[in-house]
Amino acid sequence: MLNNIVQENLDFIAFVAALIAERFFPLVSLYHPNTVLTAIFNAIGRRVYKPAEPKSYLYLASSLACMLPLSIILIITTLLLEFAFYPELLSGLILYLCLESKAIDKKALRIAKLTRQNQKSTARELLSPLLAREVNKLSTSGIIKALIESLILRTARNYFVVIFIFILLGPVAALAYRLLTLIQQAWRADISPNSYFLQPLKIILFVIEFIPMRLLALTIAATKASKQSIHYIRHYGRHFYQTNSGWLLSACSASFGVQLGGPAFYFGTRFNKMRIGTDRLPTADDVPLIINRLNQARVFWLLVMVSVEILKVI
Repeated sequence: MLNNIVQENLDFIAFVAALIAERFFPLVSLYHPNTVLTAIFNAIGRRVYKPAEPKSYLYLASSLACMLPLSIILIITTLLLEFAFYPELLSGLILYLCLESKAIDKKALRIAKLTRQNQKSTARELLSPLLAREVNKLSTSGIIKALIESLILRTARNYFVVIFIFILLGPVAALAYRLLTLIQQAWRADISPNSYFLQPLKIILFVIEFIPMRLLALTIAATKASKQSIHYIRHYGRHFYQTNSGWLLSACSASFGVQLGGPAFYFGTRFNKMRIGTDRLPTADDVPLIINRLNQARVFWLLVMVSVEILKVI
């Protein structure tokens, strides 16, 4: 009886096991496959990116540089799933490798602690790998604001969106999305955010993230300051440089009662991004509160998924 139940629900068991493993046993970045893949994608980007070339070349070059390695990895993964004796367990392993939230939480708490101790230079060094923007001139409040924005957006993309795609479309689609985010992260380290080279990738990710990012924004808005969150989304989110991020940051700004967004420097150039909210600037004490709020959203959606699975069994 028990064996039959396990066999029938092995995919859900593997799914829950992947979530638990990522939470309590996250891989160190030194041993994570993403570290190797990021280095490979970065090398490919440097090879094909020619800033002096026309827009048409940049579009074509970035599309091919993105799709060719992506296709190879996905074909290999599909074949492994096809011939695996327990594809559900392999799917769980893929989800585990795609998820990333606990490591970000730990680093965020460490950076917040350093700012409390007035160790701004060390905090900037730890923050730099999380961002594509320049951090060497950030003040204490600027460090915390950039940290909170990165924490929110990375948790959304590397956790919530991955799970959303995994449930709806399966492990191969979730892996494809995660690889696209790694490619964008690798290329943005050396390429200005307004470059035509990045436009095809931005469009693809915008379409993929459209629904899950908004669902997460509405979930956070529902926990506190719902009316203000909706007002911020209408006033700021719809006019942000990227509306998916705008929705989420607007909801978080209203819910947490802090100001987010604002100008940023990339490769010596100032980009006048919109400031979100008129509240106070965030402090280091806000970081654990925001992590706790994001954890509440995780628990809520996990309970929803467990309830749906129980209804299926019944």
